[in-house]
Amino acid sequence: MRLRSLPCLLALALPFAALADVPAKDATDLTRQGNQQWLQRLPFADRSDFDNARRGLVEAVDQAVLNADGKPVWDLQRYAFLAGEAPATVNPSLWRIAQLNTIAGLFKVTDGIYQVRGLDLANMTLIEGKHGLIVMDPLLSVETARAGLAMYFRHRPQRPVVAVIYTHPHVDHFGGVRG
Repeated sequence: MRLRSLPCLLALALPFAALADVPAKDATDLTRQGNQQWLQRLPFADRSDFDNARRGLVEAVDQAVLNADGKPVWDLQRYAFLAGEAPATVNPSLWRIAQLNTIAGLFKVTDGIYQVRGLDLANMTLIEGKHGLIVMDPLLSVETARAGLAMYFRHRPQRPVVAVIYTHPHVDHFGGVRG
């Protein structure tokens, strides 16, 4: 079964490998004009979104999450290209949202509720229940879920996980359950 899947996977991956060598294109005039209109329409000078995104930050994420082989599972440094202004090829509002998504770490939402954000594709919510910890959406991988729980336990009492809630069946919301 595994040998039959390999040629299919390689066939699917080859077009993407060929695209890696193609130089990026500059924005068309239409794209440039459309993105310029967004810059004029929205209040990009107002940076309060960034202050709001940092509210409740207990610990920032500053290093990659590695697997047992020492290879990165999640690395926010891969998104360092988002620093600065959006290029003409990208909608500036989407660029700003991507920048906001790089504000990562453990956040206190309110008393007894914490979130791990930016350590994965999803957010993991930790609810301090009467008998232990309730984990909502335990992220995409075992490694990121473990890193998120370790970050939480550096700041909060060590308590058992007594329940896990999956808000919906996307792998980034349940893949890390064994973490």
